Amino acid sequence: MSIIGRSLERLEDRPLVTGRGEFAGDVAFPHMLHLRLVRSAHAHGRLVSIEANAALALPGVAAVWTFADVAEIPPIDFRLSRIEGLAPYRQPILARERVRYVGEPVAAVFASDPYVAEDAADLVIIEVDDLPPVLDASAAPEEFEAGRSTEAAVVEKTYGDVAAAFRNAAVVVELDLAIGRHSGVPLETRGAIARYDAARDVLEL
Repeated sequence: MSIIGRSLERLEDRPLVTGRGEFAGDVAFPHMLHLRLVRSAHAHGRLVSIEANAALALPGVAAVWTFADVAEIPPIDFRLSRIEGLAPYRQPILARERVRYVGEPVAAVFASDPYVAEDAADLVIIEVDDLPPVLDASAAPEEFEAGRSTEAAVVEKTYGDVAAAFRNAAVVVELDLAIGRHSGVPLETRGAIARYDAARDVLEL
């Protein structure tokens, strides 16, 4: 605790203020591909088709991946506590069968130039049959997928004798709270660059 209350030198400032900072956009390797995601414009819907021929025909485009190309990659796992029954609700890295929020990644475009990748992403046509979205947290659960509702789990954690605490309290205040829509807005985004060294059979990230 000896550092509490002390002014500390910032270790990250020198390379930034001297122009020597390096970011993902500053790294370039020969024959490097750039990735752009094609995202859902629908809050909830059934994926009917993904048409990528126009994007693939654009000079410089190397590939367009959908869920079929990455089906063997496991869904995004939980980083915090494990809750029984939540595993089927994990998100695949690209949408499978349904889209469940605006902005969900549906396809990945790889091209030799970031601007070509962006142009190609605009050419990918996603056909979606809209399904009713659940917009109210207090509304009845809907269908997440066949056999599963949107109520993934009910987690209740308590300690002590809650009933006795309310019974013996001098005052009990009861109120309903409504919280407006919110989302994460990152100030600092993340980038990743991977390079495969065939001679060593090593993938550097």
